[in-house]
Amino acid sequence: MTDHPRGPMTDLHDEFNPKKLDVVAALTEAYKGAWANLGEMVRLIWLPVVLNLVLSIVVLLLPADNNVLLTLALQAASLFLWAIISVAWYRYILLNEKPAGSYQINFGRREARYLLVLIALVLLALPIMLFGGPPEFPPSAAMKSALASTGSAASLIEFFGLLLAFVGLYFLVRLLLLLPAVSIDEPVNVRMVLERTRGNFWRLVLLTLLSSVPVMIVYALILAVTAALFLPEEVAIFLQTLVSIFFNIVNIAVLAIAYRELIGPPGAMAADLDRPDTI
Repeated sequence: MTDHPRGPMTDLHDEFNPKKLDVVAALTEAYKGAWANLGEMVRLIWLPVVLNLVLSIVVLLLPADNNVLLTLALQAASLFLWAIISVAWYRYILLNEKPAGSYQINFGRREARYLLVLIALVLLALPIMLFGGPPEFPPSAAMKSALASTGSAASLIEFFGLLLAFVGLYFLVRLLLLLPAVSIDEPVNVRMVLERTRGNFWRLVLLTLLSSVPVMIVYALILAVTAALFLPEEVAIFLQTLVSIFFNIVNIAVLAIAYRELIGPPGAMAADLDRPDTI
């Protein structure tokens, strides 16, 4: 790894065994790096970031009986912007690359590949949403309603559904590292990702969970403070959305660091596919 230029967060990193992910070291590097590089990472691609935040606020403030097509259109636009932002941040962390223009909104082949991989990962999570979600979650509620009409077969369907959910979760967690891979123009080498993440499933689960706990605490504090001060709900939504910028960078950083430690430096996947014993 020393033959490749180090990313902007790697000066905070001490080498550790790449075969077993050090969750504490990865989280520490992600939070320190996100804080140290927050201004630079927002400046890199500020226009898509601002537009994405605005769309997120608009979607949250839309009335419940609003036009479904409008809501879907706004969410789709937000997803396209998120692909642009994520790819730029992954490339900054792993390649120390800066976009040509921070005001540009370029959605090209690279971002399209990222979006396709993201959709594939969401499909892996579909059984979880249908069979493992809380009762008030719309997909889970719709599935429970459908199962209620199947009579005695409901229990068997639910059993296999939960089994699919666990299998989907297992592969989803391990294949998350495809997101940083496609962002830095690596081939989609599923075999290598599964090979390199073997024995790291629980470490990756712990990494993603622990990176999410602080944001939930901060969101809860914002809600508590704004409620105590009798501030409008819109103020809480705005503050939560603003804070989400930092935690979005952390979430990108933890996967980038996990990719670097488990998969290797940029070019590792392409080199693996070029091996003579690789189909």
